Amino acid sequence: DLPFALLFVAVITWISPWLILPVIGVFGVVMVSGYVFQHRLHELSQSSYQAAAQRNATLIESLTGIETIKTQGAENLIQSRWERVNQYLSTLNVKMRSMSATAMYATATLQQLVSVCVILIGVYLISERQLTMGGMIAATMLAGRALAPAGQIVGLLMQYQGARTAMTSLEQIMAQPVERPEGHHFIQRPEFKGEIEFRHVSFAYPGQQGNSLDDVSFKINPGERVALIGKVGSGKTTLQKLIMGLYQPVSGAILLDGIDMRQLDPADVRRNLGCVSQDITLFYGSLRENITFGMPHARDDAIVSAAETAGLNEFVQRHAQGFDMPVGERGELLSGGQRQGVGIARAVLHNAPILLLDEPTSAMDFSTEAVVTQRMQAFTEGKTVVLVTHRTSMLAFVDRVIVVDQGKIVADGPRERIMQALAAGRISRAA
Repeated sequence: DLPFALLFVAVITWISPWLILPVIGVFGVVMVSGYVFQHRLHELSQSSYQAAAQRNATLIESLTGIETIKTQGAENLIQSRWERVNQYLSTLNVKMRSMSATAMYATATLQQLVSVCVILIGVYLISERQLTMGGMIAATMLAGRALAPAGQIVGLLMQYQGARTAMTSLEQIMAQPVERPEGHHFIQRPEFKGEIEFRHVSFAYPGQQGNSLDDVSFKINPGERVALIGKVGSGKTTLQKLIMGLYQPVSGAILLDGIDMRQLDPADVRRNLGCVSQDITLFYGSLRENITFGMPHARDDAIVSAAETAGLNEFVQRHAQGFDMPVGERGELLSGGQRQGVGIARAVLHNAPILLLDEPTSAMDFSTEAVVTQRMQAFTEGKTVVLVTHRTSMLAFVDRVIVVDQGKIVADGPRERIMQALAAGRISRAA
């Protein structure tokens, strides 16, 4: 409509320059109003997006934590939180719709006002013999059509704000660092011996005040079994996450087999790592599918051997469906110790040269833990093992102990010497 609008403006100006003044004036008012409205609408759109995200987060937390909510008697608290965020979101949506409707109705009113102004000016010009009746009628008809794009522009400005908010959120996601930057060539290393070295590594989680790790240096030789011990929050799990390549250090370097991890293909690194975390994530499906997660073509004898090492064989044999038993959503049909057993079985099946264990038996009973520890001792022969634990019984599994406190290495040496120093209080800051 814009080319025709310009043509209509030119024709009205040709009929009488005075008749174009209300058209230009109202067009300017509509544009200024739309500009003012869109800024306020942008603020509301951002608030609405954040409120919607909060509502979804509340819903997911409520569903995943339903047992905790019930046992803590927090139903009313969660319900009031849900109602509050929904009420706030509804209020924002009403404001946005009201503002959009106000802008559209105001534009329509101004368009009608233009016709009235053109008629009044036209009547005056006819009385002064400066305009004919036909010219006034033509100008009145063209004035309304000349302002048609103005109403469309206001509507587009309103829609633009919603798209702008969505695009901003998408750009924030796309701006996150990627593991494989374009144009970066990695060193291909399909197999590792198992040497791990930290050189003056410091690290802070995004948005965190202060460092989680501060100038950490140590070296683990191939085939060495090392335990990381220390107080809660001292940085033990963070060290393992850095070895896995889930985060990059702020300063310093992490080397695998003498090569900086930043030069290695992340797929090669993780192919050579077996990991058992504190919280084992299981997926809807069978026990077999969860044990072979990432290795769907594993042989049955390998699956049975992995399950036996992880202490799952008796449990599997007692169940009618065996390895085909369902584990439920997030493994809810299994106990905490059984979920840890699945995590250990995954790592055993993976059979990588480097094994990272983070409290791997914390949910198991002592008899099962003893059996699993003994079997893992045989399985990890010749492998590099990094164990995070608070259970002294698991320390028999390692040959060397590194004590971490407040993100720093405060002691490092053979297991017996470090344990004697801890018992004697010579390492007073360690847990």
